[in-house]
Amino acid sequence: MYYPMESRITALTAIRRERLLPVPGQVLVDLGEMVGSADVVARCQLAGEVRVVDVSRSLGVPRDRAARYIRRAAGEGVHANDVLAARGGLFGRLGKSCRSPVDGLISEIRGSLILIESAPTTLELRAHLKGQISNVMPNRGVVVSAVGAVIQGFWGSGGEAEGVLKMLVDSPQKSLRAQSVDVSCHGTVVVGGHLLEGQVLEQAAEARVRGMIVGGMNADLYPLLKSLPFPVLVTEGFGAPGLSKQVFSVLQSNAGREAMMSADTETRWGAKRPEVLIPLRADEETPREETGIQPLKVGDQVRALRAPHLGEMGTVADLPAMPRSVESGVRSAVAVVDLERGEQVLIPLANLEMIH
Repeated sequence: MYYPMESRITALTAIRRERLLPVPGQVLVDLGEMVGSADVVARCQLAGEVRVVDVSRSLGVPRDRAARYIRRAAGEGVHANDVLAARGGLFGRLGKSCRSPVDGLISEIRGSLILIESAPTTLELRAHLKGQISNVMPNRGVVVSAVGAVIQGFWGSGGEAEGVLKMLVDSPQKSLRAQSVDVSCHGTVVVGGHLLEGQVLEQAAEARVRGMIVGGMNADLYPLLKSLPFPVLVTEGFGAPGLSKQVFSVLQSNAGREAMMSADTETRWGAKRPEVLIPLRADEETPREETGIQPLKVGDQVRALRAPHLGEMGTVADLPAMPRSVESGVRSAVAVVDLERGEQVLIPLANLEMIH
């Protein structure tokens, strides 16, 4: 049996997401309570960062003589830009001075080094998912449950965001253009097939969009993402031609609804997939429960993770017992896949992910 990597792309399922504080704190909601995506469910205090100020370097004096210029003592509170040490009179106004980079407390003075602990900050943890509190973990967090659509992506960056889903393309392979991003996109999560131009990102920042979902992206745009005020989520991969038909269908059918996206990606310890959550009303439909890892079998829907079929989806038609030669000439364990466009191909098992 082969257990491939899995992605969830479904229009209706039961969703449960943990929301946990990084350190013990206070849970603000009760079991069974209904919450909105922006509601604060827990709160904690984060210890301040310790900053080290080198008086010797700042004043340009020998380390063994720096102590005579220090104007503060351990235990004193300081504000950003307060004078810590100075050469000259009037607290450095007439000479060279060394100033505090932050508001905080001087925790220690070691020779020419001044250690400042910045003021603690309050972290407010939001629900991020519109639903019901189904479990409360005292002092740590909650589990929020809902019914809706789930789309797990390939890669993303920029954190979390919520907004009304807005389709900017009418075809899954259509590229997102700068002229499509206008004032009507303010406060929305915009969707396009493929991202090719940096100008699109600049226009989106100017329009103050909440987030962006695309099927594929030009890898050259990666450096620009770090400076964006909104998250970007890629569903298929770098260089992919656009959104898969299934992803496009789920997004298009939910256009105008509130969507929650979490774009951060972690690939090592504590692996984390980027995802889009769209809470719905169950009405008469019975949502499917999220299932555990399943072995690959005939009839499963899969997506190719490598060229020449990168991003293409299809159905497993056969799982040959013996390795076969693929296009590269390598003999490998493969699956016979009927692609959505009608072609039947051999794809190495390692190059497939299962779609639920």
